[in-house]
Amino acid sequence: MTVTWGIFEIEGDSFDLGHLDETVISGEIGGEQHAILVEFSDHCFTEDALPDDARPKFPSSTRKDGRFCVKRYQASLNIWEHLDRAARGSVWLGESDRCLVVKLTTEEGEDPLHYVIPFTLERWKGDKRAKLKMRVRSAFLRDSTRRVATFGQVKFATLVELTLKGGSPRRNYDRNRKKPW
Repeated sequence: MTVTWGIFEIEGDSFDLGHLDETVISGEIGGEQHAILVEFSDHCFTEDALPDDARPKFPSSTRKDGRFCVKRYQASLNIWEHLDRAARGSVWLGESDRCLVVKLTTEEGEDPLHYVIPFTLERWKGDKRAKLKMRVRSAFLRDSTRRVATFGQVKFATLVELTLKGGSPRRNYDRNRKKPW
């Protein structure tokens, strides 16, 4: 079953979520083509409710009281650009099984923002279209004062090869390790 998000309508505005539909991508790694099923969580465009939150509830949110967030939605419109860049380069290792794509952005006159895209990559047997599954668990903007913990960097091609073999990259816990900011 393919996951599709459709269009979310609120107060006369329509938000097309089709760019976050489940998709199979393919890339050459080590001279071999590898298909990866990519799926996105609603956390790419929802947030937890705040006290007295007037934002509309997203009906099928995996959050207890998930609210549609226009800011997250707008940022997600370029998510494929960030994922493509990461797939051709490197990703940061996050906590536990998560990896991160971190894009540094700066609007003129504003503090730098980090667009953080946590994902997991796993061997996948549930779909004949792909041997790997990338679950984009969230995507959010953070200002430079609220950094996300990273534990080293790994080439995406290496991450794919390790995952296919049942392994995972080692995380670097040294306090002087390289960081994305």
